[in-house]
Amino acid sequence: MLITPFLVGVPFGILARETGLDPLQTSGMSVIMFAGASQFVALELFRSGATPVVVIATTLLINLRHLLMAASLRPHFGDRPLPTRLGLAYLLTDEAFAMGSSWYRRGGRGLAYYLTFAASMWVLWNLGTIVGVLAGPAVPDPRVVGLDFAITATFIAIVVLGIRGRRDVVIALVAAAAAGLLRGMGLAVVAVVVAGALAPLVARLFLRGEEPTPGPPAEVSR
Repeated sequence: MLITPFLVGVPFGILARETGLDPLQTSGMSVIMFAGASQFVALELFRSGATPVVVIATTLLINLRHLLMAASLRPHFGDRPLPTRLGLAYLLTDEAFAMGSSWYRRGGRGLAYYLTFAASMWVLWNLGTIVGVLAGPAVPDPRVVGLDFAITATFIAIVVLGIRGRRDVVIALVAAAAAGLLRGMGLAVVAVVVAGALAPLVARLFLRGEEPTPGPPAEVSR
């Protein structure tokens, strides 16, 4: 999973240059935003001539899902000083959330596991962006070599890693159905957030009384 941010960062760097961003703007976007899917959407909006207000609003709307992920991780990070929590929030991505929450569900403790994985994601994403900016036309079309499927493959892996029992299967299926329906209705921007909030409620309603099966205790990390 760690190779994915590099593989996706390269085509982002290429597309950003083709959109008209200079190397400093492209790298700055990856450093400041650090939000792969939102960065690609922002590029498409730039290409279409959207106003800065539309670009910012759309990006914030797509990233609302981070509120759900942050709320899930809060029991493990909530007692940390504010600067530490802000740093952890900056590094929060879908992949870091998946690996971190899985670690804590297995009994893990401390910040080392989450922080190491999340920081590695940041480094590789920004490295991929720089390679894309510098390599430019020398890099093959991402669709030809299958790099356009990298993000999809990563999210499939995230779902598989998160499944521990029947409740998780129901949540995954309901979320997929809701997101697909909303996307088909032309509401792709809010699909992830709505599906992520709706699926656990449906699972709780239909699987009331069931508890997730706990995994084996993990080695404590401090």
